[in-house]
Amino acid sequence: MSNRVDRRQMVIGGAAAAAGIAAFSGSALARRAGNTRHPYRHVDGARSRVLVINDLAGDIDGLFATVHALLSPSAEVRGVIGTSTFHGAESAYSAAQLAREILTLMNLTGKVPVFEGASEPMKDLQTPVSSPGARAIVAEAMRTNTDLPLFVCVGGGLTEVASALLLEPQIANRFTLIWIGGNAYPDGGGENNVLIDPVSTQYIFNEAVVPMWQVPSTAYALCEISDTEVQMFIAPYGKIGPWLYSKIFELSQRIKSYIPNPRHPWNTGETWTLGDSPLVLLTALTAWVPSNFLPGMSGGFRYEGTGASLFKEVSAPLIDLTGKYTSRADGRKIRVYETIDTRLMLNDFFAKLKANYANAG
Repeated sequence: MSNRVDRRQMVIGGAAAAAGIAAFSGSALARRAGNTRHPYRHVDGARSRVLVINDLAGDIDGLFATVHALLSPSAEVRGVIGTSTFHGAESAYSAAQLAREILTLMNLTGKVPVFEGASEPMKDLQTPVSSPGARAIVAEAMRTNTDLPLFVCVGGGLTEVASALLLEPQIANRFTLIWIGGNAYPDGGGENNVLIDPVSTQYIFNEAVVPMWQVPSTAYALCEISDTEVQMFIAPYGKIGPWLYSKIFELSQRIKSYIPNPRHPWNTGETWTLGDSPLVLLTALTAWVPSNFLPGMSGGFRYEGTGASLFKEVSAPLIDLTGKYTSRADGRKIRVYETIDTRLMLNDFFAKLKANYANAG
């Protein structure tokens, strides 16, 4: 007999218990959960912890994902770590400053700590780059005063995670790494987040044992949004909405400065890829199935997918400094996403902005 319990079984099995509950509309639970005048908060609070790690001074997708994470109560943000791309003005310091600006605009100053990541990439597979960001990962992973699972969500290079694992190997079984990066399987290749720090990427794939969910370029490329959607569904809300909208135009001008050929002017068009937003989808917006609902069952709650977000489990390939994969049968199993539920992801972001800021002055 299968131990799987779906929602229909849960409803049927819970009918008898429901008969003994007072009318929902008059209960304290209803007053807490049914108040539609305030942003949604589940009565049981968060069900996971997240660390948001992103090169926020680089592409703008990390800014949108960070705001979305901070608006998502199911996954408690335990810290934001600003990381570097190790070139130009896209430093860990600049990323941390942008994180603090986001918190100020969202009236969250002092409620979520911000840390700077590494100032240089890893030089070899044995030597960590100690930074406030890497040490924050260690500290959160080593906590013993919570049972909430920890997700370390990375939308840039892997320097801080690899360094944290080298600084304290005990944390390898104490969190799940979710990483936006790597090119398509089976070949891989020179994807941006790999190339930020190829050595740290090698360490995570080739040496580490940490559980990992990977969202490669073929999956995160699905996360397209138009400028008009940002204008209509993001820009009108609070102080953070117009700030995010303005970043589109700032980045467009910055990209133009990288390619200063007047005979071929660079036109970014009217769409952007919010490729880091799956970090929120896969932590705060997952479906759930209780595996201990009926008598005789055990195992607690487990998270399932997000409907249209499909993944496969593969043996972690070896990866070289160019990002190329070499398959191997003895690699640890990792989850690799092939599709992303962009309907749920984007509409949830739009709805949360409206719910939190529609009546803001």
